[in-house]
Amino acid sequence: MPAIKEKKVLVSLLQRMYWIESEMEQLGTWEARIEMMHENLEALEILSHDSDLHGSIVEKWLIKANIEIPKTVPKGLPTHIFNFEGLSAPEMFISIRKYEILAMNAYKDMMNAEPSVIEELLPDPIDRKEFINDLQKLIRDEEKHATICNKQALGFAKVMY
Repeated sequence: MPAIKEKKVLVSLLQRMYWIESEMEQLGTWEARIEMMHENLEALEILSHDSDLHGSIVEKWLIKANIEIPKTVPKGLPTHIFNFEGLSAPEMFISIRKYEILAMNAYKDMMNAEPSVIEELLPDPIDRKEFINDLQKLIRDEEKHATICNKQALGFAKVMY
C-alpha cells in the first residue's frame, strides 16, 4: 500500500471519512432499520453508535489540524450510497460491509502516511501519538463491523480485504 506523501491528500481523506462516518453511514443504517424493522436491530445499533463515535473522533482531528469540517459532500464521494429497497437483511449487510471495509482501509492509509506528512498536519508529538492511537482504534472497530456484517449476512457472500 503506497504511503500518503502529501498533506492535502491526508486532509482530503480525513474530510471524506468525516462525511462517511457522520452522514453516509448514519443514513445507511437508518435506511436499513426502516427496511428491516425488527430484524437485526442490535447489529445495526452497534454500527450506528460506533459510526457516531467515529465521526466525533475524525471531527476532533479536523478541528485540531484547523481543517474545514465539510458541510456538503466532499469531492470524490457520491451523494447517496445505499438503496435497500427490496433487499433481504443479508443483502443489506453485504452492502454495508463494503463501506465498513472501505473505512477500515482508509484509516489504514492514514496510518501509512509518511511521518513528515503527519508531522506537518499535527506538529505536536503528543497529538501525533494520540492521532495514531485513534486510527488504530478506528481500524479495530471497522474490522469488528465487517465481522458483524459477515455474521448478519450468514455467509451470503464473501468480500476479501
